[in-house]
Amino acid sequence: MIDVELDMGVVWGNSDFGQSEVEKAVDAAVRFAAIAELADPVVPVSVSIKLSDNAEVHALNREWRDKDKPTNVLSFPMLDDEELDALLNGTYDAPEIMLGDIILAHETCAAEAKEKDVPIAHHATHLVIHGMLHLLGHDHIEDDEAEFMEALEVKALASMGLHNPYKDEIDH
Repeated sequence: MIDVELDMGVVWGNSDFGQSEVEKAVDAAVRFAAIAELADPVVPVSVSIKLSDNAEVHALNREWRDKDKPTNVLSFPMLDDEELDALLNGTYDAPEIMLGDIILAHETCAAEAKEKDVPIAHHATHLVIHGMLHLLGHDHIEDDEAEFMEALEVKALASMGLHNPYKDEIDH
């Protein structure tokens, strides 16, 4: 199991989304990304997740992605492709592994959840899964990559009893 270091911002304090929900989302992402090595790793593996606000995510998005606006989730992988391959092949030699950082912007998440007519905790769960898949080497730049990544997200969410966020109509 992956250790989750959660930094919960004040603005998230009144939500139904906390340590337990974040850990379940991380676990679901790992299971459906079919990375058995991370289910019971031989060395400590961790991820840092920060539940923050639009201002902080906006600043990070501007600095690291040259996009001058907030977004719902940002992922910052710590492992490059070779290191990730070595981890998955069992040849990564380190006393511990930090997969990377994920940060969510509360105001953007809340607005998107309202638009989708879902609880913010459900939407945030989706975004943590999405962010974890990025840390595990998945992307959605090309159409085929996006379809594959979305399929993993949908399966992970379904395993948690949550709806498909990519359907045109949401089933409640």
